[in-house]
Amino acid sequence: MTTLGFTLHHSQLYAGFELRRLWLTRRGLKTLAATTMIWFFLLRYAIAPASELIANDGFQQFFRSIFGDSGLTQLFAWPAPELAVYWAVSLLLLPLFSLFFTANQLCSDIERGTLRFLALRSSRLSIVLGRFSGQMLVQSCLILLSLAATLSLAMWREGGISLAVLSAALVIAVNLFIVLLPFTALMSCFSALVRSSRLAVSLAIVSLGLLFAMLSWFVFYFPDFLFLLGYLPGTQVLQLLPLQGWQTLQHAVLPLVQTIVLLGLATVILKRKML
Repeated sequence: MTTLGFTLHHSQLYAGFELRRLWLTRRGLKTLAATTMIWFFLLRYAIAPASELIANDGFQQFFRSIFGDSGLTQLFAWPAPELAVYWAVSLLLLPLFSLFFTANQLCSDIERGTLRFLALRSSRLSIVLGRFSGQMLVQSCLILLSLAATLSLAMWREGGISLAVLSAALVIAVNLFIVLLPFTALMSCFSALVRSSRLAVSLAIVSLGLLFAMLSWFVFYFPDFLFLLGYLPGTQVLQLLPLQGWQTLQHAVLPLVQTIVLLGLATVILKRKML
């Protein structure tokens, strides 16, 4: 087997371990229970009431009278109002949740010393890719579960479900997966730097805040470089909000490139780290 083959094989093993840990361990089941409670409250007290409001013709006319034909009015064009609200809520909340949820990719192994044992049998690249892929699989499961609950809510209100609604749900799932890629890769970097998931989260939030503040200050004095703000992780979220359908994938290139760069950086950090 070639070096690439070994790397991919080991990455697959690590990813599978992360997925099994979600479904077959007490800690994973607690995570599922906590996620279920969060989405229950979001569905019950945010998505369901907002969906009824969006479906009201009077509210749509009122909204257009205030905001005109802005991009946000495209939310009314979704085949189900529940999906429109889920789309907006998920785009705004899931990247933040991802910072907390994926912070423990490598730091606990570094603290326990098990990373030294793993590095004797596989490359640092396969460890980074495996942990990252496993976290993305876990998040994909949680996205699909919450999306299935939203579809159930729409089906209960409409008395059925159409092909257009299923297609829109698929669009949402693909886009949320892409949006979370750079945030998960970012936590690969910070979890390789420190030995605590809490510290990794703190560093990520502070670093993103400082970077945004510094770029904003720089752009204020040099407006020609305003485009630099568009390269920060998550900046495409606001561009995605008014879109729907597969046209949303026009903003997929940037997060994919960010993910590749950040995973490369995480691998370099881990290679230079004394285990």
